[in-house]
Amino acid sequence: MNSEKGNYQENPEIKEFSNSNDGNQIIVESTSFNTSSVSPIVLVNSDTDVTRVIFEPVLVDNEHDQKKCLSGKIIYEKRSKRDVYPTDKLTPRNVKTGEIIEIPLNTTATLKLFQSLSRLYEIYSKDGILLGNASYKLMDNSLNALIETFKNDPSAARMLSDPDNFEVVKILLQLITRTDSLDTLANALRELQSNALIKLNENISIERLYRVISLIEENLDNDKESFWQDTVFEKNQWVLSQLFASPCTIFKEKAYVGGKSVENLRGNICDFLYQNKISNNVIIIEIKTPKTKIIQDKYRNTFSLSYEMSGAINQVINYKDSLMKAYNSLNSNGSKEFSAFNPKCVVVIGSISSLSSNQVACFENYRNCLNNIEIITYDEILTRLKDIRNVFLYDQPSDDINV
Repeated sequence: MNSEKGNYQENPEIKEFSNSNDGNQIIVESTSFNTSSVSPIVLVNSDTDVTRVIFEPVLVDNEHDQKKCLSGKIIYEKRSKRDVYPTDKLTPRNVKTGEIIEIPLNTTATLKLFQSLSRLYEIYSKDGILLGNASYKLMDNSLNALIETFKNDPSAARMLSDPDNFEVVKILLQLITRTDSLDTLANALRELQSNALIKLNENISIERLYRVISLIEENLDNDKESFWQDTVFEKNQWVLSQLFASPCTIFKEKAYVGGKSVENLRGNICDFLYQNKISNNVIIIEIKTPKTKIIQDKYRNTFSLSYEMSGAINQVINYKDSLMKAYNSLNSNGSKEFSAFNPKCVVVIGSISSLSSNQVACFENYRNCLNNIEIITYDEILTRLKDIRNVFLYDQPSDDINV
């Protein structure tokens, strides 16, 4: 919420509709060293705008309990033909014995009262009682003003590009994304020129890439499959989709692909089931860790595959076989339709950088002979992500890792 000086009515007894607290602007005017009047909060307006229910808040500097910083009164008003509100007041003293005054508030009005009072508590906790006049606007309006400033003064935008001012940029982004109205934020973004919006989107995409790249790099020694499945690939589902030439998205994590016996035992659960967005065909993905061995012992002039590698390959083959056999049942009983046309199998496992040159040759010869099974390592995924990042940065492809 932003504050600025403002000019207000000299006659507080005549309150026009335009000076009320509409939720987007709050007007505060000090009435003493310890109190400030606040523009009325309009809770209910009649369809003809003849009557309304308002709450008139007062900010109070309560030295005994700072949390008790608000007082006020609920008022029901009926406007005269002169388009002003009356000054004659009916108070609780006018209520006779046995009478009550009922002022109903619907759910919308009650929520508005709660939100408005919350903002006033926030104003007091930040500024206390200010002497003079001030107005507070929600960030949506400030965002539009900020964009207009940059449009009219390009030097202001260039100032924010200075590395020394990065903290200011970070605070602005935090405030903008905390705006109460996403519709207003979207409208403000639509006012950006196309090239500016493209640049903003590129920067956000690059930041996402940096975060995932750092996450993978910092955990290459992590041998917990649950971390890679849940923290990395499930929360960043787009990473695995970069492994495929066709447009793919996650269909189901921990997907049941059949295999249960008549005793309802031994079901097959693959780590991820991805789906081609166009053909609906699925891809079976098995996740191991960067620390999983690829090559085991030397065998004559070559090497044997590790126990974990051969096991992972047989595992996805079993998943595929189970899925094909149970396809009709799974597809008819599931909530989402999918196809299984000779599904591709993918194993994410190990790291090529841990292998010697002879071991790399053995590994490449082996995986290139596999039929419809792709083996990809973590350092290959990392290199692919870095290359995508460098496309955004207009750099040459990364050669940080030789594969």
